[in-house]
Amino acid sequence: MEIRFQPGPASSEALILPILQDESQVFIQALKPPISWLKNNYALADFKGRKSENLLLYAPASASPRVLLAGLGRRADFTPRVLGEAMSAAVKTLAERRLTRLALPLAVLRLLPGADAACRLLEEAVLGVGLGIYAYTEHKNMPETDATFRPDLLELIQDRETTAAEKAALRKSTALIEGITLARNLINGPPNLVTPIHLEEQAANLAGKYAFSLTSYGPDELRKKGLNAFLAVSRGAANEPRLLILEHTPPGLGKKPPLVLLGKGITFDSGGISLKPAAGMEHMKRDMAGAGTLLGLFAALGAGGPGFVRKRILAFMPCAENMPSGEAARPGDIIKTLSGKTVEIRNTDAEGRLLLCDCLTLAQEMDTPEVMIDIATLTGACVVALGEKTAGLFSNNQALTDKILALAQGNGERLWPLPIWDEDIDLLREKSAADLLNSGPREGGACLAALFLKQFVRPDMPWAHLDIAGPAYQGQGENAAPGGATAFGLRTLLDFALEQCHD
Repeated sequence: MEIRFQPGPASSEALILPILQDESQVFIQALKPPISWLKNNYALADFKGRKSENLLLYAPASASPRVLLAGLGRRADFTPRVLGEAMSAAVKTLAERRLTRLALPLAVLRLLPGADAACRLLEEAVLGVGLGIYAYTEHKNMPETDATFRPDLLELIQDRETTAAEKAALRKSTALIEGITLARNLINGPPNLVTPIHLEEQAANLAGKYAFSLTSYGPDELRKKGLNAFLAVSRGAANEPRLLILEHTPPGLGKKPPLVLLGKGITFDSGGISLKPAAGMEHMKRDMAGAGTLLGLFAALGAGGPGFVRKRILAFMPCAENMPSGEAARPGDIIKTLSGKTVEIRNTDAEGRLLLCDCLTLAQEMDTPEVMIDIATLTGACVVALGEKTAGLFSNNQALTDKILALAQGNGERLWPLPIWDEDIDLLREKSAADLLNSGPREGGACLAALFLKQFVRPDMPWAHLDIAGPAYQGQGENAAPGGATAFGLRTLLDFALEQCHD
C-alpha cells in the first residue's frame, strides 16, 4: 500500500474520519474543504462515536463518494493506541468493499488529546492502516475474496504545508509496517519451511538489499569457537543450526560502541528429551519470535533509508531446532559454555537460555557493547505471572529499565519490570556437579531464567532481558494484530535505537 501526503482535495473513494464520542460536529466542521452534505446528514443521529463504532455514509452523486466515521470513544479515555485500533477497523471495513483509494484528513488529528504531539498521532494512524490489512494467507490456495482484498493507496490530506516532523513520522511508520509485516510472516510461518537456514536466507536478503553486514556461523564454526551450549540445543535436530549476526553501521560510526540486540531463534521447540505435551505443540513454531522480531527490526532500519537511525547496531540471532533423537542432549549432561562456566542440563526444554548465554558471551568478546538487550519467548512462567499481553522486563541497570519502560508505554507495548534476586543463585547450583543448572524450581521460573542469563553479563555492562512469551503470539487477535504473531517488542526496540542516536 502506498501512503503519501496529499495537499488539497483527495482523489479517494472513501474518507476516514476518526471522531471522539459526542463530538461529531466538531470534527466534521474541521474538514477543509468542508463537506456540506455531511453536516446535516440524518444518519449522524445514530452515530455517537463510541469506541469501535463505525458508520459508512454515502454522499450525493456530485460529492466525494463515501465517508467512514470511526468512533474513538470518550475524550478522557483516548490514547494514541485507540486511534490506531480505530484506523485498523476502518480500513478493514473499506477493504471488504474492495475500495482501492482511501484518505485521512490530518486536520482532525489536531483536535485529539495529545495534539501537541501530532506526529505521534500521525504515526499511530498510519500504522493502524498498514497493520490493519495484515493477514497471513501465504499457504492458502484460494481466490481473492473481500476478506483478502487490500487497498492500494492512503492519502494523508494536508490543509497546510507538510512539516519535517510529519515527514519523519510517515517515514518511521512506513518503515515499521515493513518490519512488522516481515516479522509476523516469519513467526507465523510453518516450521518445516521456517528453519534456521530459511532465517539465514532472510538475513542475507536484508543484507543484500540494505547493505548490512552479515556473518553466519554453522555447526563447524560454532564448534571451533566453543559455543557448546548453543550446539547442545541443536544436537537432536536434522536441520543445522545457524548463528546470524547482522550489523547496521552508518557511515562514520564503525568505531562506535554498538547497541547489541540478541533474539532467541528456536524455529521449533519440541522440548527435546524433556518432551512437551502434544496439546498445543503446533504453536512452538513461534519460539523464534525473538529472532524474527530482530529480522523485522532490521527490515525497518533499511526501509527507513539512509540517516534514519544513526546508530551502530548488532543483532545476534542464534537459530536452531530443539528436537529429540539419539543425538540429542540429555538431562544430566554437563556442557562447558563459551564463558568457561559449566552448566548441567536439568531440563532440555529450558533451551533458550543455553542459546543466549553463549551469544551474550560472544557479543562481549567481539566488541564492547554500549548496551545489550535480549528478546526471547523464554518462559511459560512469565505468562503465568503477567498474562498473555504483557512481557517481563529484567535488567541490571535501573536507568536502562526506566528508559525502556517509558518508550514501551509511549507506543502501547505492555512491559512490566520483574526482579532478579542475586541471592537466589543457590537455586541454580544446589546438588549439581557443574557451576550452574539450566533450570531451577518452578516457583519464580521467569526470574530464575533471567538470573541464569545475568551470570554471563559483565557487572558493568548495561543489560536488559525481555521475556515476550505471552504477547509474542495472540490466540484471538485485535484490529492491528490479528490472531497469530504480533512482532511484540519491535516498536520499543526501534524507539530505543532512535533514542540512542540523540544520547
